[in-house]
Amino acid sequence: MTDSVDDPAEAFDVLSDETRLDILRALADADGPLPFSRLRERAGIRDSGRFSYHLRRLCEYFVRETDEGYALGHAGSRVVAATATAAEAAEPQDEAAEPAEIDECPVCGAEDCERLFHVHLSPPWRGD
Repeated sequence: MTDSVDDPAEAFDVLSDETRLDILRALADADGPLPFSRLRERAGIRDSGRFSYHLRRLCEYFVRETDEGYALGHAGSRVVAATATAAEAAEPQDEAAEPAEIDECPVCGAEDCERLFHVHLSPPWRGD
């Protein structure tokens, strides 16, 4: 496993294959290091040569080999967490947000004045 990434694009390229992400997820779901054959089974990959190739690529940055088998490295754990968060954010919401009940107009104070107003919020990264 490489300690430093000389070319971040190369590390991201390693993650461009769904098979490798399946391997990372299988390691994340495990209680500890997994031997080669058990990891291949959990990742759902039948061809051991194909699996070996993808696992070797992951070992460059994201997986570490131990005496007990293979385990996620720190970077691999972060990738799994980030992809899980991204997947949750991409899921459609079951319920639409209900409009808030407003008792009175925030502009004139009257009830049901039917005045249209816009609220522009500054993005949190601007600090305005």
